[in-house]
Amino acid sequence: MNRWLMGAWLGLAGGAALGYAAVIERTRVELDRYTVRVAAQGLPPDGLTILHLSDFHFVAHGSVQARKIERARALLAGVTYDVVALTGDLIHDSEGLGTALDFIRTLRPRYGTYFVPGNHDYAEYTPWGVFGHTWRESTQGGRLGLSDLAHAVRSLVDFVGKVARNDLVRMPVRFNNVPAILDALARIGVRPLVNTSAPLNVDGYDVWFAGVDDLTESTPDLAAALADVPPGAPLVLLAHNPDAWLQRGVDRADLVLSGHTHGGQIRLPLLGAIHTQGTHLRRRGSAGWFERGRSRLFVSRGMGESIPLRFGARPQVALITLLGPAEGRAA
Repeated sequence: MNRWLMGAWLGLAGGAALGYAAVIERTRVELDRYTVRVAAQGLPPDGLTILHLSDFHFVAHGSVQARKIERARALLAGVTYDVVALTGDLIHDSEGLGTALDFIRTLRPRYGTYFVPGNHDYAEYTPWGVFGHTWRESTQGGRLGLSDLAHAVRSLVDFVGKVARNDLVRMPVRFNNVPAILDALARIGVRPLVNTSAPLNVDGYDVWFAGVDDLTESTPDLAAALADVPPGAPLVLLAHNPDAWLQRGVDRADLVLSGHTHGGQIRLPLLGAIHTQGTHLRRRGSAGWFERGRSRLFVSRGMGESIPLRFGARPQVALITLLGPAEGRAA
């Protein structure tokens, strides 16, 4: 009887945890405010406030998603910010683009909105993607051979090994029309930054924004992204994948904004994130602030999920005020 009761209690606890992760924590969006001081000269005297949003993973509809959006809008009501930085994965599938555009239209930056694409903006993923495109195509006829099964087993073992080693995992099954997405964003006033940069004039001060393409599904080119940025100019770099932090020359940026990790999405006691999705990130440090020389990296926990679960990593919108060096500043 004691074993039965223990099993029943464990089952109830597990079910409650699963329900919390699937329905409750996913809607508990938090607005986190940060102030970071950088070495670059030439920032506006009062600084620059950036609303950093990442990893919406929007689909067409959904009650949990609707509550999440409502919560985010309530948190941002009455909040002032100069710039919106969108660091990719706006959509989970192509049907989510309308939802993403509707949400972005509600944002009210003083100066502008910038975007870099993430892997989900390029591709849709399902569990079939673990086995690759050839596996999916071979199953469409309804007949599987021994070679197909052997390929599936090898692919699954390889996938599990990558997760355990915290390697990059790629499993797309369908590719999106990224030029059409960029065009739709441009039509509502969002400036895409795909391996390029642009200056933003704020009260007579030029602050540069640059963006690199997605590491998983495209080709980031940091040199091209920074080619037009004047030496010493204040620079904010957008990169969906925080592994951009590993590229030579990235420390030229005063602030790097990334997402992709969802803060680990499922964080277990003692272990931390099951999978960080960033090769240089620790399981107990899969989001937040990182520092290298004069440069700072912020990795957002994002608003959405790759699978519909969150545990120990609440959704996040971040308000970051960027200030110049303290020396010489007015009191």
